[in-house]
Amino acid sequence: MKKDGRSQTHETLEQFRMLGLERIRSGESPRVVAESFGMHRSWGYRITKRATGRGKGKRALKSTVCTGRPRKLTPSQEQEVFRCMDGRHPHQYGFDFALWSRAIVAAFVLERFDVVLSITSVGAMLKRLGLSVQKPLKRAYQRNPEAIAQWTKETFPAIAAQAKSDKAGLGVDPFSRTPYR
Repeated sequence: MKKDGRSQTHETLEQFRMLGLERIRSGESPRVVAESFGMHRSWGYRITKRATGRGKGKRALKSTVCTGRPRKLTPSQEQEVFRCMDGRHPHQYGFDFALWSRAIVAAFVLERFDVVLSITSVGAMLKRLGLSVQKPLKRAYQRNPEAIAQWTKETFPAIAAQAKSDKAGLGVDPFSRTPYR
């Protein structure tokens, strides 16, 4: 197993670097210092090299914030995309298809904000907004649990038995996904 600081927080690693540099400057071997912190033997030499040089010192060992690439849409624009998608269909905005897909959302963002998003970026944005392909935002308000229970327990088995007696071919039970016998 590699010895490194991937399991440590940024603040902990910064403290390790500061303490390690002090111990190395007081005369301890960089290899021994690195091993005492559970790091690779070259770690002590690297922090010494980073801290040496004109005007650097301990400031060079401080943790920095990794910002990453900035988003193309602001959070308020993302919320506007969510509000436009919520309870509406793409054909209401002039698209031919009636279901939201990542490609249609990308086309909608291009039309609305003049910003080009990749399909991957659209997927990440939809995930941040709490939307997913598998999970609808809302259930149908007409949904009747009693009617569903009656269909699964009485109506569908009767239809399946009738089809079986008529030798209507093998099908698959949509609820258990098992073939009929």
